Amino acid sequence: MRRIDVSAVNPIARRNASGVTILAEAAQGYEGEPTLARLLVRAAARGGADMVKFQIIFADELAVPGYRHYQLFKQLEMSSEAWHKVAEETARSGIAIAFDVYGERSLSLALEVGASAVKIHATDFFNHALVEAALRSAPQVYFSAGGIEIDEVDEFLRRHAPYAQDKLTMLCGFQAEPTAPGDNNIARLAVLRQRFPSLPFGFMDHAEGESDEALWLGVLALPYGITAIEKHITIDRSLQLEDYVSAVAADNFSRYVKRIRLAEAALGTSDLTLTEAERAYRRRAAKVVVAIRHVPRGNIVRATDVRLLRASLDENQRPYHRLEAVVGRPTKREVAPERPVLEEDLA
Repeated sequence: MRRIDVSAVNPIARRNASGVTILAEAAQGYEGEPTLARLLVRAAARGGADMVKFQIIFADELAVPGYRHYQLFKQLEMSSEAWHKVAEETARSGIAIAFDVYGERSLSLALEVGASAVKIHATDFFNHALVEAALRSAPQVYFSAGGIEIDEVDEFLRRHAPYAQDKLTMLCGFQAEPTAPGDNNIARLAVLRQRFPSLPFGFMDHAEGESDEALWLGVLALPYGITAIEKHITIDRSLQLEDYVSAVAADNFSRYVKRIRLAEAALGTSDLTLTEAERAYRRRAAKVVVAIRHVPRGNIVRATDVRLLRASLDENQRPYHRLEAVVGRPTKREVAPERPVLEEDLA
């Protein structure tokens, strides 16, 4: 089959334009049904996600036949043709597609259908061959550090640095089906950023889908400079599809996205230069030096001639905010009562 061109939905370009990349985590919620998978794509697009992410499951890449979930994994398997159609749905919907991959077969299929990124699940954190293959061939690579010791992350980064080429993003958080609020430890992001200053970070939000925090928890990670948020999505929670426990439906996903974007706007910039809005506030709110009596041209301004008061100012006027900057100086032109003393008024 032909490789799908998804260059128009580059998640990195989206992130640069609109802030963090928001991944709608469909995970295994498609239950091996191509129609459900395409509906999840539409839900993700409707909810405002930048990218929808699925897990490509081939049972023999994940577990031995005797493993308790092996038969479930078999039921989740879909054909290459089905995944191509899912990818085509994402292209039509204007969002990117990504996949959790668990071996050479799923990685190859993800690339074949035009994945903008792949994710190395914590399951495969120690699968060095898969990580290296992903870094060599995928446009971007996310890796989950849930349940991984910090020294193991150090080793991981040292080992894979030659292949990384600025492709790696570390996703923090874990799925406890669901993850209790106190188990998120979002404050760890500050320590991780100090330890790995050049590594992009993301947050995996696995709050219980019906909880209040399911609609705002991810906001707490924004001040730590994350570049991605992963949030589970489902078509309808009442259907109890696979991976629904930490998932929200499309309407609530949309609310979540709006809160993330609003919070990003509120965080703004660390540049201490006043914004135009702040300068406009300063013009309205700050008292300025105002003449309380007529001051003729050529007179020395006395303390009894002026006070600090609010006054209406044009945008291009340059008033004084300190009495000591005015008192004792001669005027170049007369200043009328109740008028601000401007820079051009004084010699």
